[in-house]
Amino acid sequence: MKALTLITSSHRNGFTKKIIDRITIGIKDAEGTNEVLFLDDFDIKYCTGCRSCQKGGGCVLDDDYNKILDKIRQADYFIFTAPIFYNDIAGHSKMFLDRLGAPNYDPDLTIKPTKTLLMITHMSKNINPFVIENTHRCLASGNFQVNKILDIGDLMMDSTLEEWVLEDYEDIGYELEEYEVIPYKLDLESATL
Repeated sequence: MKALTLITSSHRNGFTKKIIDRITIGIKDAEGTNEVLFLDDFDIKYCTGCRSCQKGGGCVLDDDYNKILDKIRQADYFIFTAPIFYNDIAGHSKMFLDRLGAPNYDPDLTIKPTKTLLMITHMSKNINPFVIENTHRCLASGNFQVNKILDIGDLMMDSTLEEWVLEDYEDIGYELEEYEVIPYKLDLESATL
């Protein structure tokens, strides 16, 4: 398995990276690879809502977004990490998701169905489940088939990651492909007024 991880947190050596390092050990134990990218290393612009992508041909913005998408297209598995700083995923994480609409309007640019791990990190006892549901929905709209969701909150409250806890993430990395896809169904009746 060839995995690709996109870390959207600006904390390059924080909890997210420590957990991803352990997941990577598990992936390698299963004879796979995991390339780790930091969103901060790329020039990604905000979606302007111009709707040019709806005419096909992708996004008109000239930045590094397509470089990330090309790497995702070459991978068998995608790991998306998003921090919550206040109430919802951070703006730079959402910026990546907002641009997922562009490849969906052009069959030549569409992302193949790709199994995905969604990891949400925050410093609270719990978060509004809508945050996870909405992030899952955004990924599903980009053809990502989420088969594992990690809500890392309570763990971070302790400010330490015990060795025995980190070892569990190696197991997750080893078993990534074995998890069943979590279906996403948008309930418009409860989501609209």
